[in-house]
Amino acid sequence: MMKSLRTLGVTAAALSMLLLAGCSGASDPEQPAGTGDPAVELTAEAQAALDIVEGATVPVDEFEAPGPAFDATALTGKTFYFVPATLQVPVLNVIGEKLGNALGEFDAQLQICDGKANPADIASCVGQAIQADAAGVVTAGITPEFAPAAFADLEAAGIPWVQGLTAPAGEGDPTKVGYVAENQVLLQTWTTNWVIADSNAAANVLVIKLIDTPATTMWADAGILATYAEGCADCTTQVIEINSGQLDRLPSLISSALVANPDITYIQSQFDQFMPAVTQGVQSAARDDIQVVSVDGSLATLQDMANGGVAQAAAAYNKSALGWYLADAVARMAAGQPAVQNLEFPYRRAFTQETVADLTLTPEAEAAGEWFGDADYQAGFLELWGVN
Repeated sequence: MMKSLRTLGVTAAALSMLLLAGCSGASDPEQPAGTGDPAVELTAEAQAALDIVEGATVPVDEFEAPGPAFDATALTGKTFYFVPATLQVPVLNVIGEKLGNALGEFDAQLQICDGKANPADIASCVGQAIQADAAGVVTAGITPEFAPAAFADLEAAGIPWVQGLTAPAGEGDPTKVGYVAENQVLLQTWTTNWVIADSNAAANVLVIKLIDTPATTMWADAGILATYAEGCADCTTQVIEINSGQLDRLPSLISSALVANPDITYIQSQFDQFMPAVTQGVQSAARDDIQVVSVDGSLATLQDMANGGVAQAAAAYNKSALGWYLADAVARMAAGQPAVQNLEFPYRRAFTQETVADLTLTPEAEAAGEWFGDADYQAGFLELWGVN
């Protein structure tokens, strides 16, 4: 079991905030996690990381419209396309479902075409959308350079295109190209900073990096590896690069790394899809001193945290809400309005083992997005769209 962030030498004024951030029952508030000396004080790097973690734990309780109201009912009967990088990533299935639900509120249809993490398949999906004269296309986890000719054709066809789950902003005519992202780089920095804080800026970390697309690779490089390089001079990282089609190899790769390097005490899983393999790899290596962090905040991961499993912290976003924000973005352009620029998706949060103790960890609560606060974004969007 990890020592909690409460042991990181914080002031008494900060302790109430840390209780929300997931503090455990460690008794000495002057002893940094990962050290055996109660006199050790928090390093400047660890304190900076802790400040970031603290700020990431706050839920959102009020809906703020991302842009002006528009009449979505004019899009009744229209067909939109959703092209995820690969449906082997479970969260993309969830987001596609929620996107379809949101569009269905004004009786629009959604076609889902699996990109299969392959440029040819992605190009084919985009071509189908063009041929069908889609009202709009939403991609997920796909940057334009993955299939440049296909996306050039999409823009030439004048079909609104939302680049989802890549970056909060980018190039393109805002009447035809929009961006909606949970900001994976930011989420990855949260779990990275948790490790830096928990280890008092001296972690030895095994990073599991997804290389399915240029976007997933960039998220790990910018969100994880760059954060360690810039914010933790005494941290050591070892990286396993893997794609979604190689997950059967991952347990043995993890086990081998842990056996070969007994100094590793943290595993940073870029996404929850790696968690079963991480658990298996840790068990195979017969290591009981490994602490794991991950991004996605799936029900299984948060339940593992609540039950005292290997998962210690997670960064997550409301996938249902993201589906609705994607729907708003593509419908907004299809209705003739410009995309919202530099959209800051609000429903994100960091969790620890103690934080999740206060959550209702059920499929229903996960689907409702209640872990992220009380904001009724669905009612807010329906009013924004003019849907009764």
